[in-house]
Amino acid sequence: MRKTSTIVDGAVMAGVYIILMIISLNLPLIGAFTFFLLPLPIILFVFKHGWKPGLLIWAVTLVLSGVIGGAGGIIYAFPSGFAGIVMGELYKRKKSAFGVLLGGSLAGIFNLLMLLVFAKYLLHFNLVKVTQGRFNDIIDQAAQFYKDGGPEAARLDLLREQVAMIPYMLPISIIIGAVLSTLLTQWLASLVLKRMRMEYRTFPPFREWSFPKSFLWYYILALVLTLTGPEHGSGLYILTINLYIILSLVLVVQGLTVIFSYAKKKQWPKALPVFLAVLVIFTSSFLPILMEVVKFLGIIDLGFELKKRINT
Repeated sequence: MRKTSTIVDGAVMAGVYIILMIISLNLPLIGAFTFFLLPLPIILFVFKHGWKPGLLIWAVTLVLSGVIGGAGGIIYAFPSGFAGIVMGELYKRKKSAFGVLLGGSLAGIFNLLMLLVFAKYLLHFNLVKVTQGRFNDIIDQAAQFYKDGGPEAARLDLLREQVAMIPYMLPISIIIGAVLSTLLTQWLASLVLKRMRMEYRTFPPFREWSFPKSFLWYYILALVLTLTGPEHGSGLYILTINLYIILSLVLVVQGLTVIFSYAKKKQWPKALPVFLAVLVIFTSSFLPILMEVVKFLGIIDLGFELKKRINT
């Protein structure tokens, strides 16, 4: 009876997966959303039946995706299936929401690295260089309108410098991309799991999030390394800028939890701290002072337990 249930569930989930795959491949606008839904059938199946039957379903979906979509179908099916198995097994083991996020993010990082390797060595397609070339072409076209110089031309020069940094920023881009995509998939999975009344561990309220205090010391180390001025393009340079950026983002998140905690204590409208968080994020490029203030709050919180002082 149990074996029959597993086969039936596997057939249903594989069917749902293939439908989502067809939409993702043929409807670009809707497909941008359904791409993040692709791991869900695998997550649900593994949650219920375990990772070993999940591997069989993954193999079936890989073959069917290859038949339907060719190389594009396999490129979609491999990462979504792998992430689905990892996250589904972590859900099954009743891991915390942060544990699922960590496991899914690591799977996402592996998937992105495999995609870059596949593109470079099998398709002879260097994604980083192509991206740089596209951005430089756009900047060159814009520069034709500002031949006389001025502030606009200076901004274009700044953009060129930022484009030149793309290869050095690849590690942090992969990490952020993996974490954000996992968060979105995890949120969608929580909606489905809640609807199906399947037990899983949720995130605590955002105001209660807190990173280990050791992150503050790592940030200070990264800050010191940036002040030493490592040679441009060296391994130490790449490590330093990526470490500094990721730890700065960690401190910004920590600072936002302080704002949410203070808003709860003062009984602000729930929309107000959300608005402030969005404001900080979307003004970071032209008004970085706001993000620096929030980061400072994160530093104070990790160092002196600011949220605890607010609540007491």
